Amino acid sequence: MTLQWKSSLSGKETRIFRGKVIAGLLKKGVWKEDGYGELNGYMLKFETKGFLNRVTTILDIEGKTELGMIEYKTWKSTAVITFENKTYAWNFDSWMRKKWQVGNETSVAVFSKTSLWKNEGEIEVENISPAVVLAGLFVYSYFWKIAAAS
Repeated sequence: MTLQWKSSLSGKETRIFRGKVIAGLLKKGVWKEDGYGELNGYMLKFETKGFLNRVTTILDIEGKTELGMIEYKTWKSTAVITFENKTYAWNFDSWMRKKWQVGNETSVAVFSKTSLWKNEGEIEVENISPAVVLAGLFVYSYFWKIAAAS
């Protein structure tokens, strides 16, 4: 299945489309690396903690039940997403950072940035949870914010 994504100029909001219909949304805080999102019925909250070793906890939308976590390897620009006891590797596929993927042995989602000037692109989803797709976009926005600040 192919989805499209478009982020606002600030990167605070990302809309996910299936054709012309909005299928999901990811919103991030302005100052904090927290956010929430929804895709195909999965409603999640992201809470980031730590200074040097940043970790994001993936929670249900009420923020009561922990569903997974994201561990960042900032120097390598990679991450490990754990969701419902399954582990997924997140990494850039190109040195220009216009393509990245999240997946494991059985499932994968490939993200690509299709515009040079706008923050938008496509997602090729193959047998992967919509929650992991949201987490993949969340990780991209995390690294995008670091790159923009440096």
